[in-house]
Amino acid sequence: MVYSLIITICALSAPDKCQLYEQTVTELSPSPSMAFVEAQAILAQWMEQHPGFKLQRWRLKPGQGA
Repeated sequence: MVYSLIITICALSAPDKCQLYEQTVTELSPSPSMAFVEAQAILAQWMEQHPGFKLQRWRLKPGQGA
């Protein structure tokens, strides 16, 4: 199933400067509760790759073609 992972991130150097980032993900379970759990691993990986940012908020919603 296709989902949109929507996160709000803030720069550690400027915590008041936040931005919205949206990523289409297809490798998640069709079950919304399982997809929510699986998305946490994607978030952790994203945060490891972007150490200058703090995760402020995130959500998962069905994407196009869902």
